[in-house]
Amino acid sequence: MNHQEKIDQFIGKVTRRLNRFRFADVMIRATLIGAILLLVLGLTFILRGYAVPKIWFLAGAGAVLAGGVISWIVKRLSHNSAAHFADNFFGLKDSLSTALHFRNEHRNGDFVELQEKTTIEKISSTDPESIRYELPKRLLWTAAALVALCTLMAFKKASPEVVEQIRIEEETAERSAEIKEFVEEMVEELARNATEDEKELLDPDKLKEWVKELEQTKDRKEAMRQYAQLERKLQEAARRLDQRKNEQLLAKAGIELQKDAENRAIGKKMENKNFREAAADLSAMKPAEVAPKNLSEQRKELARLKSASQRMAAAAKAANRQSSSSQNSGSRNQNSNSNSSNSKSSSGKSGEKAEGSNGSGSQSGGDLSSEIASLEKSLSNLDKAMANAEQQEKQQGQCNSDSLSDCQNCRNSVLSDLDKLSKSMCKVSSKSESKAKLLSMCKSMGQCQGFMCQKDGMSLSECMGNKPGGKKAGQGSVESRRDERDFLTDNGNTTQLKGIQGSGPSQSTIESAEEGSGVSSRRTANRQLEFSRQVESFVQREDVPEDVKQGVKNYFENIHQSGE
Repeated sequence: MNHQEKIDQFIGKVTRRLNRFRFADVMIRATLIGAILLLVLGLTFILRGYAVPKIWFLAGAGAVLAGGVISWIVKRLSHNSAAHFADNFFGLKDSLSTALHFRNEHRNGDFVELQEKTTIEKISSTDPESIRYELPKRLLWTAAALVALCTLMAFKKASPEVVEQIRIEEETAERSAEIKEFVEEMVEELARNATEDEKELLDPDKLKEWVKELEQTKDRKEAMRQYAQLERKLQEAARRLDQRKNEQLLAKAGIELQKDAENRAIGKKMENKNFREAAADLSAMKPAEVAPKNLSEQRKELARLKSASQRMAAAAKAANRQSSSSQNSGSRNQNSNSNSSNSKSSSGKSGEKAEGSNGSGSQSGGDLSSEIASLEKSLSNLDKAMANAEQQEKQQGQCNSDSLSDCQNCRNSVLSDLDKLSKSMCKVSSKSESKAKLLSMCKSMGQCQGFMCQKDGMSLSECMGNKPGGKKAGQGSVESRRDERDFLTDNGNTTQLKGIQGSGPSQSTIESAEEGSGVSSRRTANRQLEFSRQVESFVQREDVPEDVKQGVKNYFENIHQSGE
């Protein structure tokens, strides 16, 4: 081993020893800093009643280890720094530093060899193990105390209030996800089962967009706000499909049709809001092609549809008169309210808005009534045209082409008006069914809000009224009876009645409807005697206090005096 290798070996031992000391210092300081940060972070949780998450302790330990290693790598000593420290510590008078300098400068010669030989003689009597580590006791004990405090924080549990809050947040997040999934399935089912007209009215794509806006959240108030907002949107969409005026008009027309034996079935369907079926029945009565030889029979077949249109038109006119009278009364009330105080004026404005909405509904109802009136007029023209053609056929033996053309034109007008009325009735039915589906969704959203707030542990299906499972109702009875009986105490005011049933005076008589006049009367001659008996039986009872007896007696005496 030459002189340079011996010098490098000595400096390497010193370097490794010093770097171990430096690593211990760095780790103590890193542990102190990490413990302080973790303590501050833990206090922010504990002061708010929360338990410190265990992940923070693992993250803190990893951060201390990584930070200490990185800091040690940056601050560890090089060969030159270790040589300079050894020269000062062992009193070598910069021998090691000079030897490294000559080597770095690539110098050779007798002087350099002499210097290296002198350095080796000096380090041969020294031991790198004699370098001792000065432990930073204050930093070490401070770090140990902070680590102990952090360890105690790891066992600190959350307060009962925080535990309950965390439970509610987890429950809210779980229920909000379940509700969103349920609403998505409900919208998908609605889109699958809806007809083309209902899809056009409901707009399932827009409903899906509203559902997508629902977010899974841990805040119960935020979840309730989302559900209330969706419910309000559904109610607004249902309000736009309101056909109350048209439904009332068709219902009144159905009641009027029930007065006709031939159209009674159609009238019942219209009264029960089965407008689509009623429209199909009306379309089935459309007049056939005009045949000159069967005009009388065709007029008989047309009479049923004509009678139905006349009755429906009469109901529509009555409904329009009633609507106009209600609007006139509303305008009079509005004029009277305009001269009152400011509060009444504000309420009058709200009433005006409501009247405007009702007016729009009546306007839509006016379109339907006009279609009914147009159908009645077309049927009347067709009947007149067929009557003229029939009369012409009887007089001349046949009807000319002008009469047949007139009948055909009237028939086309009837078919057109009947088709418009049928489509309007189907549209009313579609709007009514779509509105019912939207309102059903609104009800479901209200039940979802109840599910979000309920504390009984019920599932979503149970809150919706769909309780899965269970068994059918069984058969059985309970034969337990109460054997004891409470006997009435005799107070001495008992009376035994004797006589024959059905004979004697009475305040009322029973007559047969076929014999009597249907008018009954009641005699009150013995009413005062009846009151006297009542007060006597009450006053003589032993279980009634004296002050109550006297009050009752005075009451009945005052009644008798007023009667006299």
